[in-house]
This record gives sequence, structure tokens and C-alpha cells, in this order.
Amino acid sequence: MKYTIRAGDTAWSIAQKFDLRMESILWGNEGMSADAGSLTIGQEINILPEDGVLYTVQKDDTWETIEYRNGVPREKIIAYLGNNFLNRSSSEIVVGERIIIPGGKKPVVWLDPGPIVEPGKGRQSAGFYSGALANTGTGTYLYPVYPVILSQPYWDGHPALDFATDADQPVYAADSGTVIYSGWSESGYGNLIIIDHGTGYWTYYGHNNANLVESGQGVVQGQQIARSGSTGRSSGDHVDFRIRVAGGAFIDPTPLLPAQ
Repeated sequence: MKYTIRAGDTAWSIAQKFDLRMESILWGNEGMSADAGSLTIGQEINILPEDGVLYTVQKDDTWETIEYRNGVPREKIIAYLGNNFLNRSSSEIVVGERIIIPGGKKPVVWLDPGPIVEPGKGRQSAGFYSGALANTGTGTYLYPVYPVILSQPYWDGHPALDFATDADQPVYAADSGTVIYSGWSESGYGNLIIIDHGTGYWTYYGHNNANLVESGQGVVQGQQIARSGSTGRSSGDHVDFRIRVAGGAFIDPTPLLPAQ
């Protein structure tokens, strides 16, 4: 079936609506798994009848390659009624044919917000402020917006917390630190701010309507740094909030934030 993205929709909320895994929302729409945050209002997406993958047969595909890529035996794919193999005289695959892989899986990837971190370089990578830190953090974190309304949790395809907001709601620095990026994200996160806290962690604040701080500027915990919005690829006003090991992997912010 088809579903049209509405204001405020996320992969999480859509998955809950149709009793599917969040990954299946991406895997049912080829190309979306290359950007797990690429939902926009009015966009029409596929909703699979059950968890799995929608797969288009490629020129050099065989049943063996399809089994290998999706982790499901051909017998299960052929027997799945939604693929209509049982009504055909042959179970041969056809280039360009779209088939449902029930229970199938594939990698979930996403685009890095803002400048790309080059291995071993951290904020010395192109696009980041690389001067001396103007301020450092406390090692504790506050929520970037209040009230706290979680609209999407941290998961494999979304290494962030989304907090729903009204338009132009204040966005606060989760901890003291130095702004190492403040500008437009070409990877879909709109107006983006990145803060280096000097404690081994960075925080990210995406989709702002306006950034109120500049690269190289020191900020203190709880200071307003932006006005929230829906810039970039977004289905409604919110803040995409991330915590990153400096120059390394994104981690789940939840354990580091105050209990609700």
C-alpha cells in the first residue's frame, strides 16, 4: 500500500502506525535507506504488508545473489503470496521486477550532518573551526529544548533524538563548549550547529530556522544558540539532537540526559 507523509511523521511514528519495524519503512522504499531522515511532507512511500525488503531485480542478479544480499532463501520468497510466483509457470526472476523479501534485511546508512569527519582528523577536517577552544564543558548535559517532546528515538537508521517543537522555539546548548560549525548542511539537516565541549564529545543541533551563534564562538550550558524550525529535509518543526565521540561515532544521548 501507499502512504503520504504528513506533518510530524517520522520512520518511528509510521512504523508504530503499521506495526512494522522502523527499518522496514526504509527497506520498503529503495533509495530511502541511503538517507534515513529523508521524509518530506507530501512524499508518497510504500508500506510493506510485513517486515522485510522491497527489492528490484538487477541485470546480473541470480537467485543466489538475491538470497545472499537479503538473507532469505528463495523458497520463502517464491512462496510469499504477495510476489505472485505461484500464479506463474516459472519461478525465474525478471530484470526490473520488484519482489518482496519477507524477513529480509539490508544495511541502513545515513548521511553525516554537516562537514564530513575525515578519519584521524576530527575537527581538523575541512569545514570545521580548528582554532583554540573558547570554552569547555561541564561533562553533563541538558535537553536542547523544553518542554521535552520526543518525536523519534535513537536507532540504527537515526543516530539522534528528535524533539518536536513549535516554530522558532529556543534551542539551548546542552553543555558549555565552542561552536565548531554553524551553517547550512548540504546533507539535509538544514541550519546546523556543532559544538565541541572539550570533554571528548560534540553535540549537533539540526533543522534550525535560524542559528544564533558563529563558528569559533564560546557558549555556556543553557545558552540559546538557535531558533528551531524545519529546514532541510524535514516533515515538521523539530530539533535533531546528536552526541558524537569527538571525530568518531555517534552515541545514544539518552543515558547522558536528565531522567524524565
